[in-house]
Amino acid sequence: MSEKMVEYLAESCSLYVSNIRLSENSAVILPVVESMNPNLFSAEDWSTSLSYIFMKPLSFETAASAKEYYVKELQKKYDDNDDHS
Repeated sequence: MSEKMVEYLAESCSLYVSNIRLSENSAVILPVVESMNPNLFSAEDWSTSLSYIFMKPLSFETAASAKEYYVKELQKKYDDNDDHS
């Protein structure tokens, strides 16, 4: 199983891989993902990584569609956390 995208993200955000799943880190992760070139990683790697992050099977046809999904999910988590602060 490839977790290259997850490792890149964790390193870019100064987080442990296991902390990428935590919604309170969405504010740190969101700008990194938004500025990422989706083609840094294959659609398969995005799918594997996002399946790990969201703990459910996910599959994307393109890296761009995977990034778009992740940005939307991060924005939801960020908005949810922002409402409760």
